[in-house]
Amino acid sequence: MAVRTFDTMAEARVNGWEDLSPSWDLFHSAHWLALEGEQTNIAPRFHLAGEEGGRPEAALAGFPLDETSEPWPFMRVDCVLRLLADRWNAPVPDGALDPGRLLPTYLGGSRRVPDTLLLTDPHSGTARRRVLTEQLVAAAEEEARDRGSRSVAYLYVGEDDPLRDVLRGRGYAEFPTARYATLHLPKPGFDSYLDSLPGARRRKVVKERRLLEGAGLDIDVRPLTGELIPELVPLMIEHGGKYGHSYAEETLTRSLDLHVRHCGDTLYAITARSVDGVLRGFSAFVHRGSRLYLRQTGYDYDWLGKLPLYFELAFYAPIEYAARVGATAVDYAVESEQTKLSRGCTLEQRHGYLKLFDAQRQAELEPLLEGIRRGAVQALS
Repeated sequence: MAVRTFDTMAEARVNGWEDLSPSWDLFHSAHWLALEGEQTNIAPRFHLAGEEGGRPEAALAGFPLDETSEPWPFMRVDCVLRLLADRWNAPVPDGALDPGRLLPTYLGGSRRVPDTLLLTDPHSGTARRRVLTEQLVAAAEEEARDRGSRSVAYLYVGEDDPLRDVLRGRGYAEFPTARYATLHLPKPGFDSYLDSLPGARRRKVVKERRLLEGAGLDIDVRPLTGELIPELVPLMIEHGGKYGHSYAEETLTRSLDLHVRHCGDTLYAITARSVDGVLRGFSAFVHRGSRLYLRQTGYDYDWLGKLPLYFELAFYAPIEYAARVGATAVDYAVESEQTKLSRGCTLEQRHGYLKLFDAQRQAELEPLLEGIRRGAVQALS
């Protein structure tokens, strides 16, 4: 078996990447990774493993990140560890999270989203998938060393993913990173969703929808195309500001432009307009296979007051749309766990893995990682 590495998703796709991407998965699909390749400051690499001259049987995306890369708290390993240390009140050894100790890094899986997959052919046997996974992890480490990286990270590996055993076997430190929220809809229809909720919550949802109906809002689902972007960006800026994030108009505009270009007719906006036709809130999602992926949202908070529009645009309208198109799950990623649980989501633990090529610095980081582990266990007990 051999591993081939490509500089662009266009090359990787021609060589069979999309054959390995599950029909329901967005964040490791060729379209999404091409989008991420245009957003990152350092070009990603795409690794394919299989028999020499044959179709690939496994695939892994790798994103080199350095101190000039966006300090997104769910992407860059120094920022991720700082977030977790603060969350779990874990002691940080002096200098342990200095970017110069951890960066440059090589991030395996996906980039800005808290989801990590190494793709394998489901028709390959368990033993063969293990060998292929070992090969790709080794290839990623070799790429990282060749680039002068100080570390390799896989930050959001699923609870039951066999990649976990391979990473542990290769000396990666393990620590809990997040819980991933998914709303599973085994039966179509909003009434079926309501029936799945406890009585008190069911009554609250009905009340919320009546309030919104009384406000005269026009809720619509439409393809998200370029002409809608100038209306969306101001609401995204306002939403970010409410939670302490500052976004430049140019950055958000470019990001939405990339979504339109790469996601095409799978990208939708749910819009809420007041009776004067002004946009007061929106959510954006991508429909891939059996899933909807909620991506962006924004609101006119000065107009909104206490109207529960967030729940309509992030939960109720997507659930109704899912029933119309036969989707059986809505993907909500991480954070805001109690809100997502209250609306019927299930949470799956995700795990981070980190290897520093300097063994001494890896050891110096261990007290912090142990503090994160303890804090997460105590929170769940």
